[in-house]
Amino acid sequence: MPAEAALRRFFGSSRNARESALNLLPGLLAGAQLAGLLLFLNPDIPFDWFRFFRISAVLGIVLAIVSAGSLTPFTWRRVGAAQRVLPWTITAVLSSAALIDWLQASFLAFYTPPGINIRLIKAAGLLSVAAVVLFYTALLHSFPARRYGYRSVLLFVVLSMASVYALGERREAYRPRSESAPLPSLVELEEKGPTLFVVGLEGATLDAILPLVQEGQLPFFGQIIERGAHARLEPLSPTLRSALWTSLATGKFPYKHGALSETSLRVNFLPDQPLMTLLPWGLPLPDRLMPGFRRVRPNAKTRRGLALWEIFSRVNLKTGVISWPLLYPVTETSAFTFSERYFAGNFSAVAALPPELAERGILFQIGLNELGPEPLAAFSDAPSAVLSALAGDIWRESLGRFLLEQRQDLRCFFILLPGLGEVSTRYLGGFSAFEIEGIRNERRRTAAQLVTAYYRHLDSYLAGLWQRQKGPKFLAVVSPFGAQSPEGWRRVWFATTGRSNEGSFSPAADGILFLLGEGVKAGHFLERASVLDVVPTLLYATRLPISRELDGQVLVDAFSGEFLARTPLNFVPSYETLVGEPPSRVEEVSSSSSAVEVE
Repeated sequence: MPAEAALRRFFGSSRNARESALNLLPGLLAGAQLAGLLLFLNPDIPFDWFRFFRISAVLGIVLAIVSAGSLTPFTWRRVGAAQRVLPWTITAVLSSAALIDWLQASFLAFYTPPGINIRLIKAAGLLSVAAVVLFYTALLHSFPARRYGYRSVLLFVVLSMASVYALGERREAYRPRSESAPLPSLVELEEKGPTLFVVGLEGATLDAILPLVQEGQLPFFGQIIERGAHARLEPLSPTLRSALWTSLATGKFPYKHGALSETSLRVNFLPDQPLMTLLPWGLPLPDRLMPGFRRVRPNAKTRRGLALWEIFSRVNLKTGVISWPLLYPVTETSAFTFSERYFAGNFSAVAALPPELAERGILFQIGLNELGPEPLAAFSDAPSAVLSALAGDIWRESLGRFLLEQRQDLRCFFILLPGLGEVSTRYLGGFSAFEIEGIRNERRRTAAQLVTAYYRHLDSYLAGLWQRQKGPKFLAVVSPFGAQSPEGWRRVWFATTGRSNEGSFSPAADGILFLLGEGVKAGHFLERASVLDVVPTLLYATRLPISRELDGQVLVDAFSGEFLARTPLNFVPSYETLVGEPPSRVEEVSSSSSAVEVE
């Protein structure tokens, strides 16, 4: 019996009902595939079939409406056309799902546990086989046109259902690795280490710094290269800002510290309302098309594991932090903490501590009309977005100088300056074309001047920060990812769209690491360094033991032989189990969830 007779049995004699049913099916299948992928990317959410089918139903209904709306104009009152289109749409759904699953397993390897990646790859392989079989079947029935019989219809039904089952079965088979809890740890400071300064420069790259040093534009960076060590930091791909800065601060892979993306999804229609912290890479999920899901912004409670400044606080070293991602709500440290949201205009009690310094910090904020004559002269051709980024960095810098003067007993100081990222995004392509490729025109010259002026501003700030501190000191200038000039097809695309002056953060470009201070080997370039190596290296530089839970290693090549001889490598099971109470976090009165709703 042909497929049309089967449709009449289920949907009656109404042609419109049969047509609508056929157009809904690809969306329902796509919803189940998307639900399975979301559960794969969030293995912390316990899996059960009821949860899987609930999420599949919600997403499937929405995508079925989209599917029907897209197909109906081509199949209206043409049941035969709907039957001919359906096999190809189901094949397209399974092919797309397989491709997306392959890409997620590849792109998000650092963001998901190794075990879940293997199962996602197996699921993608099964979907690929199903898609090939269905493609061949649809091809045989289309050229020449042949009617689908029961066996062909049954094949499509079985493989579609099997693809959904394969996703669920592979996800259900995942079991996280069981690791024994680390033993309680005790750390005693046998030797007073240097005062540590960690300065983050968003998007900084050696491809810009080294040519400017050779031209004499950056004297302090030149001093670091001559008297200290430097390296290109291998980033973790893809470039997800909060995740990479948190990996740099914790020394752990993203799937371990839990800060995986800039936004997450709260599943409101499930009883436990789980939080999906990792969303598919490159696959936009519109809020309005996902009823029952609420987009939320991760915060400090999302992060698992101690950041470096929290480790220092745990061993009673006075620490201050300014503008690092995922600091909100702030922790009650011994000195001060200012979150990124503070500099975005959130002056609430959970955005900065202590309260008296938070109130003073507002006074250092400057507007575009309050920039001094020197910055205005250097950035005379800059748009307002660049001037706003500069004003934001100057606010952070001046506040930091004030706080360092107020807290002379400070032993560790962390500050992140994001302004360079804005300048690099707009002008690094033009800088590279002018300075490196020798393309001389006014547009490229202006871009090169703006990038140079910003690096010179940062060089001046670093020099002042280094000179103000007396006694033993150690400086680390870092960025977990860099900007780069577009290359290959991206360069052609940027040039075609009139964006040839711009820089790019994707694919992930190397970041930077500059080390200067006691024990650092002079004039040394580190051949290989990772974002994960920063925390163990700085722990060693400050005479603290290295946690065995860290994923990086000490960059011993950065230190002189004399320093290595008198400073042995010591280890501790974990700073998480350090004897003593961890710093308490200021609670927000209106919310107790682990993330807050996007504003």
